[in-house]
Amino acid sequence: MTAHSTRPGPAATGLVPFADNGTSRTIGGMTVENGTDSIAFYGQIDLSRDKTGLERARALLAFLQQVVDTLDAQADLPDSLPPRKAARVPNPFA
Repeated sequence: MTAHSTRPGPAATGLVPFADNGTSRTIGGMTVENGTDSIAFYGQIDLSRDKTGLERARALLAFLQQVVDTLDAQADLPDSLPPRKAARVPNPFA
């Protein structure tokens, strides 16, 4: 029987929560996109009742636990972030 840690490190998901604005990882069909202010989840994932489903569930659980641990460790966590301001970008087709 293999022992599993309940709190795997960043190697389990390849992401360090809130560390950068460019890292993403796909688990099943769910993409987790890192950001310094927020983390986005999009797509769809099936957690089937088999070893593949268990592996995907553990990967999601490990990353979410890292997110919770990171937020818990931040002493000055604000109640909420201010809304983002829309930035103008040049039209690439002009």
